[in-house]
Amino acid sequence: MSGSILAVAVALVGLVATFFWFGVNRRREAEVELGIQALAAMKWRDSIDVILEALQREGYSRKHDPAAASGGSDLLLDHGNEAVLLTYKHGTAYRLGDASIREIANAMQQRGAKRGLLLTLGTAESTVDAVAASGGVHVFDGRSLWMMVRPFMSPAVLELVRTQAAARTRKGLWTGAVGSLLAGAAIYATAGLLPDSKTVATPALQSAPRPEDGARVPRADDAMLKQLHATAEEMAEIAKLPSAELARRRAKAAKEIALIPQVN
Repeated sequence: MSGSILAVAVALVGLVATFFWFGVNRRREAEVELGIQALAAMKWRDSIDVILEALQREGYSRKHDPAAASGGSDLLLDHGNEAVLLTYKHGTAYRLGDASIREIANAMQQRGAKRGLLLTLGTAESTVDAVAASGGVHVFDGRSLWMMVRPFMSPAVLELVRTQAAARTRKGLWTGAVGSLLAGAAIYATAGLLPDSKTVATPALQSAPRPEDGARVPRADDAMLKQLHATAEEMAEIAKLPSAELARRRAKAAKEIALIPQVN
């Protein structure tokens, strides 16, 4: 593989990896986090209205419940002629555990509900799902709750979440793109300094020891994979740098690339 082809391949792989990591994966994570914050910023009644609208699509409807007039966070729903108790803990500081399951189980018994929905904008312990399933309770943490209500949020809120998520990941995209181009340019420049393989004497090739049966022969692809792995790790570290340092590095990189004779 010639130096120019290898350099282009490395740059393209780096750009694609950067796009999928920062432009897709990290942006999706940022949208979820910002969406949860947007729900937390709403009043309890406004957020529960959005939740009920989303649950209505799943066949749930609000049941007349005199106990709900007390202003508690529990609502009684109907689902296929079955009473379901909805408990919504509004806030990102909640961490659902076994105690939360026992609490809703007692409330279900008092209200005559057969199943329960336990929702929070916070998190849930890893073992809570198994305990909840045995008691007929379905748990929604902040991530799963946002994914459920996202289609029912106002367009203004969704646009704000998308804009802020894009702003969060923009620095990583620029850093990854610059790192990929620098890696390709470095390989291209280095390849020009290596001796041409055609000038190597044939006897030297014939005298090279043959690998034993079953032994692995090192390939040029291994070096490229190591280079890509090292570049990806370096990109992740660079993404953590402040904006001022990134701007200084971009300016320095531009000057270094301009000094390479092969680069137009």
